[in-house]
Amino acid sequence: MTGAWGEARMVELARRLRKAETGGWSGPELRTVAEGLGWQWQDGPAGPRLVTGTDAEASSRWAPRLRLVDRFEKDYVHGGQEYVGLYVPVALPEDGAVGKAAAFRAVAEMLTQEFGPAPVMGAYGDPGPFYDSAPLWGSPFLRWRERENTLELHAGEHGPELLLQPTDPVEDWFWRQGHGEHYALGGFFGSRPVSANAGLGYPGRWRTDDWDVFSRALGNFLDTLPAETHALGIELDLGFHALVPGTYGPILFHLVCGERLEIVYEPVRTGEGIADPSSFGWIPHTTRPAVLDHWLEAPYHSGDFGIGEVDGRRLARMMVDTLRDLGVASPEDLSLSDHAQQVGDYHVDYYGLTLQENP
Repeated sequence: MTGAWGEARMVELARRLRKAETGGWSGPELRTVAEGLGWQWQDGPAGPRLVTGTDAEASSRWAPRLRLVDRFEKDYVHGGQEYVGLYVPVALPEDGAVGKAAAFRAVAEMLTQEFGPAPVMGAYGDPGPFYDSAPLWGSPFLRWRERENTLELHAGEHGPELLLQPTDPVEDWFWRQGHGEHYALGGFFGSRPVSANAGLGYPGRWRTDDWDVFSRALGNFLDTLPAETHALGIELDLGFHALVPGTYGPILFHLVCGERLEIVYEPVRTGEGIADPSSFGWIPHTTRPAVLDHWLEAPYHSGDFGIGEVDGRRLARMMVDTLRDLGVASPEDLSLSDHAQQVGDYHVDYYGLTLQENP
């Protein structure tokens, strides 16, 4: 991994962060934590600055940083908390989204070996906690959740970071986003049925009956998906049911995404008034076969795309134009295939996709 902490040093830091006595997340308590980790606490007009012991790590990209309670955080803290996060960059890969996803995956494997599988995983999408913008390369996260504090492997703009945060504020923000408004939540959120997740709340989903809103949400969901699934070491396997007039809601599309993303399409209506799928951008199997394994045998596919190669807007428009041409009345007439929300040991809610399995 280019530009990264050594494994032993990074794992030791993660252990020490998990054991840190943060108390009520006040300034004096965080100062004690920082100094215990060997960092200097320097007060300044914009808040404290944490300085490490080497020149290389003193650069802005390597420097640990604290997140103060500000106007977007203040509604979710209690008991005098002054901070909601301590962020420590652990890798700064140089080769774009591919390198960042690979670096995240490498750190994830180290932490999983040390602490076991994370109780919570997912991708934030937009908005992230406290209304942050997502990193351009993707927004995967893994959380080792505990009652008071949570250690998270977090996607920073420049690469993976360790994030120590109080458990309640970020979860309260997430739960309160479930108010049903468009784009209130993005990405996906998965949890394992383990004791560490006792008391974990899940916000309500948002839906839309507007094809343009759905197309935008779908495009945003797809844009960075290969980076996120590769970083997390998972594969998504999603069949899309659609209530085509005169049918009982067949599966039209099947999406697979691990290291690469590909969608196949099975037409259910042809003939007069139905456009040639190629006119929307679908590639006939006879011209070029699909590359990935699909359980839906379909004559058309989207092409396959790796990290940084996905044009989510184009793929979303291709799917939506196909659905509208078939007479599907609304995005509310779409659902996911059985077991789509089961990813390994995790039950996953696809908030940014706005869809769930058939009841």
